[in-house]
Amino acid sequence: MNDFKSLGLSAETLQALENKGFTAPTPIQARTIPLLLSGETDVVGQAMTGTGKTAAFGLPIVERAVENAGHVQALVLAPTRELAIQVAEEIESLKGRKRLSVVPVYGGQAIVPQLTALRRGADVVVGTPGRVLDHLRRGTLKLSQISFLVLDEADEMCNMGFIDDVREICSQAGEDRRTLLFSATMPREVMSIATEFMGEYEVVNVRSENEAAPLTRQVFHEVMAPDRFEALCRVIDAEPDFYGLVFCRTKMECDRLAEWLSERGYLAEPIHGDLSQPRREEILNRFRKRRATILVATDVAARGIDVPDLTHVVNYAPPQNAETYVHRTGRTGRAGKKGVAVTLIAPNEFRKLIYIGQGANVKLEKRPLPTVDDVLAARRKHIREELVALEDAAPAKPYYDLARELLQDSDPEDALAVLLEKTYGKQLDRASYREIRDMRRPGAASGGRVRVKAAIGRVHGMTPRKFVDYVCLHARIRPFKVQNVQIGGKQTTFTVPVGDCETVLRCLNSRGNGLQPIASRG
Repeated sequence: MNDFKSLGLSAETLQALENKGFTAPTPIQARTIPLLLSGETDVVGQAMTGTGKTAAFGLPIVERAVENAGHVQALVLAPTRELAIQVAEEIESLKGRKRLSVVPVYGGQAIVPQLTALRRGADVVVGTPGRVLDHLRRGTLKLSQISFLVLDEADEMCNMGFIDDVREICSQAGEDRRTLLFSATMPREVMSIATEFMGEYEVVNVRSENEAAPLTRQVFHEVMAPDRFEALCRVIDAEPDFYGLVFCRTKMECDRLAEWLSERGYLAEPIHGDLSQPRREEILNRFRKRRATILVATDVAARGIDVPDLTHVVNYAPPQNAETYVHRTGRTGRAGKKGVAVTLIAPNEFRKLIYIGQGANVKLEKRPLPTVDDVLAARRKHIREELVALEDAAPAKPYYDLARELLQDSDPEDALAVLLEKTYGKQLDRASYREIRDMRRPGAASGGRVRVKAAIGRVHGMTPRKFVDYVCLHARIRPFKVQNVQIGGKQTTFTVPVGDCETVLRCLNSRGNGLQPIASRG
C-alpha cells in the first residue's frame, strides 16, 4: 500500500483499497491520480480495457468530494448500462466510510427510482448519455456546480452514435469543472471532443507499457465457412479450463450459436441488446459465478462486461474494424494474467484480418487448428491432473469398504474405467468430433494452398501491398487469394489457392520473374 500512499491518497481511502485487496497501482492509476489530486488541468487518458481506469478517476473524485455538498459534484458518462452499473459499484466500494451518494442512471430501468434517488441528493452520478440527457431536460439533474465530468470509454460512445448527446451534456456542465476523457483508442471524433470541450489538458498514454510485455497471445485459425462451428468447439475443448467470451456480429447469430453450444453440452449463454435488463443481469451473474463458462455476445452487449479472469476471447468471425478488435481482445490478459485472443476466418477474410491487425498494432499469429488428437490429449491430461489432486483427499470409511468389495468381484482396470466413463461421459470419445478439412494440405476440398517463391523482393522496391497488387494485376486473381506474403531482400514467398497455382506460375514466369513452387508445400 506504500505505492498508493505515495500518490497522495488519504488514510481512509487507503483503508478502502486494502479492504478491496488492492496492493499496488496500475500504470494508468500511478500517472493519473497525482495529476487529479494536485493542479487543475484536464486529462486525456489512453489505456486498454481492464487496466484500472475506473479507480484512476474514481479515487480522485472520492478524495476531493465534500460530504453534504447539496449538489452533484461529479458526472461519469458510460456507453452502456452494464458499464454504468459497474462504474457506480466500483466508486461506491472506493469511498469507504465517506458519506457520499453514488447514483447510477440508465435506460431500461424505471425512471421513478432514479428520480427519487436524485431528489434525495446525489454526489456522484454515473449514467448513459441518453438517460442523463433525459434527466437534464426534465430538470431533475443539474450540472452547473460539478467539479468533475468524466467521459469513460469515449471511443465507444462515438461508435454507438452518442457524440451529439455527449456534446449537449458537456455544454450544460459548469465551466469550473475538470474534464477527464478515457479511451482505449483515439479516433478523430474523440479528439474533437477534447478540442471542443476541454481546456489545457495533459495526455496520459500507457499503451506502450502494455505493449512492451503483452499478456494476450493473438492467434487466428483459417477454416472453411461450413467448418467454423466445429473449429470453435475444437478451440474450446483444447483448453479444459476455457472461460471466455465468443463474439458474434448479430443478435440472431448470437442466439443461434449459444443454442448450438448448449446442445453440445457447453455451459453457454447469449447476451445482446434484445434481452431485458433483468435477464442480462441474471446471465452476467451466472457467468461471474462460473455457472456459465461461455458468454456469446454482440459488441454492444459486451461493452459493460468486466470479468478479470477470462482465459479466452474468440472472434467467431473478424470484427468490423481495428477499434472493435482492440475492445474485444482487451477483455482477456488482464490483472497480470495471460490470455488468448482467437479469431476464426474463412480464406476470403485473410486480407481483412491482416488490415485489422495493422490498425490495432498487434502481431497476429497464424496457427493450425487443434486436431482431434490434440483435444483428446488435453482432456486426458486434465482428467489425470484432477484425479492426482484428489489423491490427498480421505474418503469416508464406507467408500473404502465398497471399493474393496468391488475389487474382489471385478477387474481393477474395468472398475476404474467404468467409473471414469460415468464421471466424464464422452469427453474422450473421438466420435464426438467431426473431421475438418485441413487447410494446410494442397487440394483439400478447394481450401488447400500452395506456397510459392518469387525472385523479386525489397531490392526491387517491393512491399507486401505492392507485391499483392503486382501478382493480381498480371495473374488476374482477386487480392484475398494472395496470402502469407513474406518480403525478403531478393525473393518473396507467398501462398495461393491450389486451384490458382498453375495460373499464377504461368502468367508470372512468362514475365521472367522466376516464380516456382517451393518443394515443401504447406
